[in-house]
Order: sequence, then C-alpha cells, then structure tokens
Amino acid sequence: MISVAVLIGVLIFSLILRTNVKVCEFICRYFVNAYQQVAGRVFAFAPYNVFEALAAVAVLLAITCVTSSIVFLCKKKKSVAGKIMLTLATVVLCVINIYIFTAGFAYNRKGAPVGAYEGEVDADFALQTYAAIVEDYNSLYDKLEKDGDGAVVCPYTRKDLANKIRDAIDSGLTDSYYYKYTPKAKAITCSEIMAQCHVAGITFLPTVEPGYNKDMSMTEQCTTIAHEFAHAKGVMREDEANVVGIYALLNSQDDYLRYCAYFNIVGDITHFLPFENRAELKKQYPLNDGYKAERKKIGEYWETKTLLGNIGEFFNNIYLKINGQKEGTDSYDEKPSTDRIDSGQVDEEGNTIYIEIITQYTKMDRMLLGYCAENLLNTK
Repeated sequence: MISVAVLIGVLIFSLILRTNVKVCEFICRYFVNAYQQVAGRVFAFAPYNVFEALAAVAVLLAITCVTSSIVFLCKKKKSVAGKIMLTLATVVLCVINIYIFTAGFAYNRKGAPVGAYEGEVDADFALQTYAAIVEDYNSLYDKLEKDGDGAVVCPYTRKDLANKIRDAIDSGLTDSYYYKYTPKAKAITCSEIMAQCHVAGITFLPTVEPGYNKDMSMTEQCTTIAHEFAHAKGVMREDEANVVGIYALLNSQDDYLRYCAYFNIVGDITHFLPFENRAELKKQYPLNDGYKAERKKIGEYWETKTLLGNIGEFFNNIYLKINGQKEGTDSYDEKPSTDRIDSGQVDEEGNTIYIEIITQYTKMDRMLLGYCAENLLNTK
C-alpha cells in the first residue's frame, strides 16, 4: 500500500510538472535525452519488437492477477487477494510513471524546428509552391520503376528501407531540440492485428522502439516509419510528427524517400491554389498517372481490415486527449483556417459569389513553403 501511495504521489507530481512548457523542455532535453541514449542501445540488441513481448506479458499478468484474486476471494482469503491486486496496481503505476517520463512530457514541449516559412504568403507564392511540388513529384515518379498498374515499386527491402529512413532522420534532424540517439525501426510481428485495429505504427518510448505495420504498402511504410521516428526523436504531437517525418524525407538525397514524402502530402495541398479557379489550375498541373493507382491499392488494403472496426482509433483518441491533444485523432491532420469574403460579384441567379481565403496556414504548409522557397524556387 505504501508503494502504491508513493507511485500515485509521483504520478500526480509529474502531471503537475507537465503543465509547464519550460519544465517539459528541460526534462526532455536533458533527462529523457539521456535515458534514450542508454535504453535505446540496450533494447536495440533485440531482433524483434520488445514492446510486443511486454504487451503480451502485461495481458497475461493482468488476467492471472484478476483470476487469482477472484479465486482467493471465493475461498474467503481476502488478504491474499488484496496483496495480488496491490502488486498489479504497483506494476501498472510503475509503467504509467515511466511512460509519462519518456513520452508524456514531450507532449507539452515547444514546437519542433523544421525550417518553416514565417513570412506573408500571397497567392502567387502559394501557387508557385504547389506547381513546384507537383513538378518535382512527377519528375521523381518518372525516374522510379513502376508496376503494371503504374504504381511505383520500392527499390529496397523492408529492412533496407527502414535503414535508409533512419539515415535521413540522422542527417535531417540535427537541431539540439531532437533527442541525440536514433533507434532502429522494427516491424511489428503481429501486423495483422494492428491492421484490423486500423493502426499503421506505434512507438513505445520506454523501450525506444519505433514500430510499424509490415503488411502495408511500401509507400505507406516509408512515411509511417518516418512519423514514428519523429516520436522517438522527441516530437509527440501527431501533427508535428507528420511534419517532422516528411521534412526529413524531403531533405534526404534518396529519390524514393522524397517520392513517398510527396505522395503523402500532394493530395492535401490544393488549398495553395486560388479558390476561384482551383479546378482549372489542377488540370494545368496534373499529378502523374500512378497517383490514383497507388491510392486505390492503399484504400483497398484498409477496406478489408474490418474485423475489429475502429477500436484502435477509439483508444488512440482517448490516449491523445489524456495527453492534451483536444482534437484527439483529428490532430493527425491539421486543417488551415479559412474565411469567406464577398467577391463583389453575383452569379446568374443573383446570389453573392464568395471567395475562400486562407487566414492561417498549417505547420505542414509552412514547412513546405519554406522547403520549396529554399530548394525548388531558390528564394528565401
């Protein structure tokens, strides 16, 4: 009981500390960073994902403790049943406290540095960025091998791809904000269970293991691994992990990694185009023929995974909200803030024609604008 009380006290104290951004930044930069360098190297020796084994042990332990307690209660041995449940509570509280230390504080850090564009964005600059991204994406598509449907074929094995992404993370995330140690990404052995839960990847920070679904398309694996690496480097908020992962891929020298980064974002940046002639401009800057083919394959894969419904999203939504992400799973995809203004014109029926304008770009938008200004448009 004393152990449980102490652990509850530590938990409450940690939750209080976690409300202060400066404290979170200090703990992450110095204490969690040091933990990562030690624990990461220890668990890296395991050829499999240790988190999977620990999860299985945790389930068995919980079932055993609860079952044993019920048996002893039936035998009127309340003290023995109580000790068993207190032992289980001690283990659970230890895991929670370790997880808050390794991951919880990072949810309240300041924003991750990704070379974001901070200036004003006029319509011409936004259009130039969209055109440059589409052009670069299509040129990469032309260089890579395709299958019979026109979808790009990954030139690497799954293991080699993970190592390529790890190299991109190491070379791209050099700011002291990011944890120094970069772990190895490990495929989840029970990927089918993940898929049925509609989970693409999971990073367990106590063992410093970015895990990913090995059955997804290689294109999805690429961006998922990069996202999970971002978590392992100290970026826990989901929208920022997306940005950091794409940022590292775009800044790599590998054509396939850069292609996957573009594939992930190119369908979501049409708001860079002026509202009034967006449809015409999309035709003027068309995506390559393989884009729809690959999107179709990815969609068909996930459509078959219906056994457990959205249970993964349900629990992930709760977890994210507990950690301060009010939007829950909606926080994965940050949307730009928009407004509608009167164009001063009316249509044939006399109705006012409104124009949609962006009032605030997303973190991903700002990163892409900065990346394009420096690397594709050669302006700053």
